[in-house]
Amino acid sequence: MFVVRRGRDSLESIETKEFKPRLGPIEKRIVSLLYKKSMYPREIAKTMNVEQQNIYYHIRRLETMGLIEVAHVRKDRVLTKFYRLRAPSFVFFVGRFKPANNIMFISEDKKRFLSPFVENGRINTRIVLGSPDPHGLLSARARDGYYASDLALFLGSFSSFPLKTHVSLDTEIKNLRKNMIIVGGPIVNKITEKVNKKLPILFKNKAIYSKLTKQSYTSGHCGLIVRTKNPFYKKKHILVVAGLRSAGTRAAILAFLQRFDEICKGNAKNKKVYAHVVRGMDKDADGIIDSVEVLE
Repeated sequence: MFVVRRGRDSLESIETKEFKPRLGPIEKRIVSLLYKKSMYPREIAKTMNVEQQNIYYHIRRLETMGLIEVAHVRKDRVLTKFYRLRAPSFVFFVGRFKPANNIMFISEDKKRFLSPFVENGRINTRIVLGSPDPHGLLSARARDGYYASDLALFLGSFSSFPLKTHVSLDTEIKNLRKNMIIVGGPIVNKITEKVNKKLPILFKNKAIYSKLTKQSYTSGHCGLIVRTKNPFYKKKHILVVAGLRSAGTRAAILAFLQRFDEICKGNAKNKKVYAHVVRGMDKDADGIIDSVEVLE
């Protein structure tokens, strides 16, 4: 049989010994002691303040059940048997298992990065996409909105099933004083345009410009990922995921799937700032970005 336990970033399976007979309170205490180290009956009796003969009875029971075994024997004036658990874990059935809608176990870095947007296993943000209809001064149409489905699936792996919709077009959203994940650059997403100048890495002169490193990135495959306080309401946060072109936005979303450990760390220039530039690559030469690297 297998059960799961918490690993560093996820759940991992471990082999167990199934156990069906019922344990009494003394036997449970003995198992707890032997979990820490091997002990002999007299030592157990003294630790638990229980009569030694009583301990012998329960030791024999646990040995018959297959829970404990002799670890080694010490030869003094008499033979002293030290006991230990036979397995690192056992399964005690106390009822039927029920599915739980708890947030996936993740590292503290990832939890800290996601915390404004996923709280108590629930999505706590608006995902703002550029409208596919002509809008803005340039009558631009957003073509990268469907990439956000991958981002939504990614967020869903850390949360339970949502009870309401969490997606809005940039032309629909009126209240900006909330947590927002904003997808797409300032030409196709008017909310990105509103917050752009406040970002540590931003869109400037047809390039992505980093205030941190003073570097400019002009490739259409480049994108930015910035998590910062909402400039319209400091108690909330925004996460901007966007590229110079739709390919750059795809690269930024792909970075969550392939480079999330790096994304959850601060910029190399300033560890306290969650801001990165990424670049997409087409490694199999099929015309579609399938890999991504973090440039800063």
